[in-house]
Amino acid sequence: MIRPGCIEDAGQLAALFNAINSLDGNPLPVTMTATHVEQHLLGPSPWSLLRVAEIDGVVAGFITASPAYDSARAAGCYIVIDLYVHPDFRRRGVARALMAAMAAEGRRNGAGCLWWGVDDGDDEATAFYISLGATVEDHFEGRILVGAAYDTLAAEAEP
Repeated sequence: MIRPGCIEDAGQLAALFNAINSLDGNPLPVTMTATHVEQHLLGPSPWSLLRVAEIDGVVAGFITASPAYDSARAAGCYIVIDLYVHPDFRRRGVARALMAAMAAEGRRNGAGCLWWGVDDGDDEATAFYISLGATVEDHFEGRILVGAAYDTLAAEAEP
């Protein structure tokens, strides 16, 4: 069953967020807690849409996405930030169901596409996304501004 997350899911979701964020083997920049999940994703002003896959009362996986505007397509889009299925529940169609739910949510809200990045070397994810019909965005390389560089740039616009 795919559904919105709820407060009772916060602990299970925090564990899944920590699992996805540790896949590269590097130390976690932040250890997600149930409180983070409650405040940032389940509270009155969530930073992202969150949908969970529940199997037999267990949160088997989740997807988060945020609305944005895609000027190349002159339409809204949803940027998928995280998609994760616990290893015990893989190969059951859970990831596909989560992506389908987010695509349906986007279409209901006028979005014209889902957009996401894939970690270098994540061949399993790449194969999954190809199976959905996803294509590579030509001439694009993702970038992120965090930490001191982010703070320095933001300070330039602060009064």
